[in-house]
Amino acid sequence: MIGEFIAILAVLTFVGSNVIFRQTEREVSPTFINFFRTSIGTLTFFLIILLINQFNLIFIIPWELWLLLISSFIFGQVIGDTAYFTAQKELGTTIALAISMTFPLFTFILSLIFLDRVFNLNLILALVLIGIGITIIGKSKINSGSSDHEKLVPLHIDKKNQVDELSRKGLIKAIGFCIIASLGWAVGAVIIEFATSQIDQLIHMEQLSSLIGNVIRFPFATLILGSMVLRENHLKKHNNPQQNDKKSLRVWILLIGASILGTSLGAYLYTEAVHLAGANIMSLVASASPLFALPLTYFVNKEKISKYGFIGVILTILGVILILI
Repeated sequence: MIGEFIAILAVLTFVGSNVIFRQTEREVSPTFINFFRTSIGTLTFFLIILLINQFNLIFIIPWELWLLLISSFIFGQVIGDTAYFTAQKELGTTIALAISMTFPLFTFILSLIFLDRVFNLNLILALVLIGIGITIIGKSKINSGSSDHEKLVPLHIDKKNQVDELSRKGLIKAIGFCIIASLGWAVGAVIIEFATSQIDQLIHMEQLSSLIGNVIRFPFATLILGSMVLRENHLKKHNNPQQNDKKSLRVWILLIGASILGTSLGAYLYTEAVHLAGANIMSLVASASPLFALPLTYFVNKEKISKYGFIGVILTILGVILILI
């Protein structure tokens, strides 16, 4: 029972941090958010491994596993998380989570190919449910966007069609980022599952394998994301030399708080939940994260979801659960 409780706490920290990050999007880019939270994670995991005096264990790991661990973070955090935060900016937390949390589907497919996982007929029904759910979500967002334009501005019919087309393209692009995030997380999960099992065999301390993996992975991800932020800032200054990139104290406080909550504490709780309750239970609880997000996004960010959008979220969640049971 304690494992399931920790799993719920892990999901709440993840959802809560994303809701807080949503508050910073006017002043910081998705890439900067991902860079900052990864930097905080790097400091946290280094401090933990130094405090327990196990830093020497990372040098036991062969370079082949280092490459695997680094590649898992490139797919999971650099590509997956950056794509997710980009999508969240357009779609909001609940909708972005609902689509991105389909990553167990891609994880299952990749496991079939690379890890010799047994095929399950539930996969076919899951594909149908997830496909219908994402389609409903997309259409509900397009319709709500069209309604907003009609209420705000009495547009000429041609102008209205142009605005609707731009809105539709933006939403399709955002959903595409969700799919990229889902794929990135899935590839990263498959690689890290293999890599941590290899680390277990080397150090014979299962409880430390995830920590060691993170100590190796996080610094390289921080360097990659840092270079992306530098390039982004260079392009902004080139396009608009007068632009002021100074961030308010409120944004810095929100960034630090959300990073500690979602990356430092969240990663620890996630690892403990997997250890105590198992990966399947953790994945099942995580698949319901859009439902955890609904009340938080409403009260904190005033985000609303239509009844059709809610149906799409439920169908998507059911599709993911079918893969996991």
